Amino acid sequence: MKEFILHIISIIVYSNSPFAFAEYNDTFDTVAMAKPHVKVCGDIRVTLFELKRGFDVHALSSCEISLGSVTYAPMHYLANASTITSIRFPNLREVHGHMLLAYSSMHSFSSMFPRLSIIHGKDLYHGYSLIVMDNVLLEDLGLTSLISIRQGNVIIARNAQLCYSESLRWNDIMETKKTQVISRQNRDSCAFCPTCPSACWSPTQCQQRCSPNCHGNCLSETVCCPEQCVGGCHYSNRTVTSSLICNACRTMRIHASGLCVEKCPDNMLKAGGSLCITHQECTSFFLGTGFILDEINECVLSCPHGFMRMSHSHCVRCISSPANNYCHGACKERHIRSIGDFRSLKYCSRVHTLNIYNIETVDARKNNFLEAFSALSSLEQIDHEFTIHNVKIFSALSVFSRLRRIGITSNSSMTIEENEFLTELWSSTQQQPIIQGSLNIVRNARLCLKNIVNFINYTMTYETDLQVTRDTRNEYANGYLASCESNFLKISVDKVRSITARINVAIPKESFLRPSGTVEHLRRPFLSVYYKITRTRNETHVDAMHSNKWSRVVEKVNYNLTPH
Repeated sequence: MKEFILHIISIIVYSNSPFAFAEYNDTFDTVAMAKPHVKVCGDIRVTLFELKRGFDVHALSSCEISLGSVTYAPMHYLANASTITSIRFPNLREVHGHMLLAYSSMHSFSSMFPRLSIIHGKDLYHGYSLIVMDNVLLEDLGLTSLISIRQGNVIIARNAQLCYSESLRWNDIMETKKTQVISRQNRDSCAFCPTCPSACWSPTQCQQRCSPNCHGNCLSETVCCPEQCVGGCHYSNRTVTSSLICNACRTMRIHASGLCVEKCPDNMLKAGGSLCITHQECTSFFLGTGFILDEINECVLSCPHGFMRMSHSHCVRCISSPANNYCHGACKERHIRSIGDFRSLKYCSRVHTLNIYNIETVDARKNNFLEAFSALSSLEQIDHEFTIHNVKIFSALSVFSRLRRIGITSNSSMTIEENEFLTELWSSTQQQPIIQGSLNIVRNARLCLKNIVNFINYTMTYETDLQVTRDTRNEYANGYLASCESNFLKISVDKVRSITARINVAIPKESFLRPSGTVEHLRRPFLSVYYKITRTRNETHVDAMHSNKWSRVVEKVNYNLTPH
């Protein structure tokens, strides 16, 4: 038998030996605690609408944790200027969503948010967790206690008098280092931290700096907070001999005791994704109210879409039917542009249109993905349009585990395109959704045609009028970087050096020639070789979470026949 022999491929790899050093931490607490019985609220909104309607400033001022977002945008409301300037949130330490500070006449936010230490960014505003814009008199930010922004970008713009926004060490504040901090159209002619050694919030307020041993989580430059803390810590009372209390817990916090835990005990409810409370606490939790979702073991501020309020402060899922307008209306259009945006689908059993696009693998921590994908667990139907475009966090669509139907008319559509790491639609062991309307699946580099065909065959047993685009069935439109056809190759390695090696691959003729069997009809004139250094185990050819760890060389096939 004759074989084609691939010419020599020299792959140069450079190895670095990582060394781990134990670092000293001034804090030795084995059990981390946060403040017990904190005052919790949902969204905090101070806008022109609330100011004209009137709202309870005193109740909100006692809030210590906002499980929603903070919006302060009074639009230069002048009917009672003293009311605006007197609004304070002196106890607020933790915001779970985003902060929007805009269209105000404040000179500084130092007196409004003196203790704010952490913004989680679980609910972003167009990708941003902190937005400071169009504050005409703002001279300095004044958020002197802010230590951590866990997710999302920051934008500070069009504040004509603002100084020192660019003098801060934002890298010390941003937990995700790939996020952006945008500062533009603010005042440029500012003195650079006249009384501080390096970074400052204002001429007299220096930015707190942590020792490298503290990993950005400290009480002072010499005192680190317990590892389970996030956003810093404080002493339980004014004496330095007292124990350190976390401003927030990295995972979950028992509301009654303040104890930081990995997950809530089975007999407790989850509130806001970070607090564990009892059923009794839930009914008066959000500054006087709260509702229990027994189905998912959560405490919420109000009954969400698809649930009905029952006696004893319980929310019960309604049975969806045309008679009750599908539980009084499906969720409207949802456009998902970031991992945090998936939260908008929580509790949605039916959505009019769902578009997911342009999501990179930034901030790809396991907990973020689990929390984001858990929001998909209720989704059963998409009425009109379902699009997944250029999304790099999906290797399969099995996360849509309860989705049963896509499209309710012949004009409905499903489009799956340019998703680099998608290798599978729905597993054969899952119940797959039925599609009505049109189907377009193109330019998914690692999605093999056989997986697409199996999916089409399944849904066409129920919807024979499904319109499948021509390119969806084209073998070259998808899977061009996947191993869709597996073959065993004879590989030999020689000329091994300290950083190079020569790899010889013998490729059977039928793997590269078209059925005509002539050299002029090569099916694959190039061969891609992916490689990485690994000392401990074998690894798969695709690792969607860390694709940048793989190196690649492309070699032209040497198709000179060599007898064996």
